[in-house]
Amino acid sequence: MSLVTTEDDEPGAIQLSDESLRDRTKIAVIVVADELLFRLGLARLLSEDERLDVVAVSDGESELLELCRTIPVDVVVIDVDLSRVDTVNLVRSIAAVSTNTQTLVLTSTTDWRLRSVIMAGAAGILLKDSSPQAISAAVVSVHLGDQVFNRDAAQWLLGEAPKSRLTQRESDVLRMVAQGATNAQIAAQLGLREKTVRNYVSRLYRKLSLRSRADIAGIAVNANLGAAGNRTEMGRRGHR
Repeated sequence: MSLVTTEDDEPGAIQLSDESLRDRTKIAVIVVADELLFRLGLARLLSEDERLDVVAVSDGESELLELCRTIPVDVVVIDVDLSRVDTVNLVRSIAAVSTNTQTLVLTSTTDWRLRSVIMAGAAGILLKDSSPQAISAAVVSVHLGDQVFNRDAAQWLLGEAPKSRLTQRESDVLRMVAQGATNAQIAAQLGLREKTVRNYVSRLYRKLSLRSRADIAGIAVNANLGAAGNRTEMGRRGHR
């Protein structure tokens, strides 16, 4: 399969052949990254998987959203380090314009942005140095309705990274918040005073760099961690 690029490889969307766009027996994928060499290289590697059809590459400009509107796109693979657009807003916009399109975010480090992209609707997070086979498998998984995290990302989302490690009690409170329990219900279940539960919730705000109870619930629910326990690789989720 050959890439059909725009003139002089200008930034923006770079579509593949019309024949590629017609192949709906495969999972249609768009690769988004700042660096042209990286996005073309990743597109070529992914296209070697017979299950995948890389229909375009992009640097994240407006052409990407237009492609998601006009052609069936199953998964968008996005490098978290974009300079032309805000990655979190891009993930949110893709979910808004194409409800059937899933997003898989690639990152070189695990940091606060991971929570933001998950809450914006990303279906998974992998390290950029993951093998092509691992990224291909993740693309297939998110298309099928799974949520995929590498181990470091899952630990960060759970608050188990070294700088934000949660105690067992804090983890219990987080999961109960994700399940929709009130402070009174949490207190009764854990044998605590309501004031103590409020203190735990406030502590979660600080440790997880969040601003509200809804944010706490959003992280755990979107990562499917509220009731599933301490998963580190892949959690089952429903289709959007």
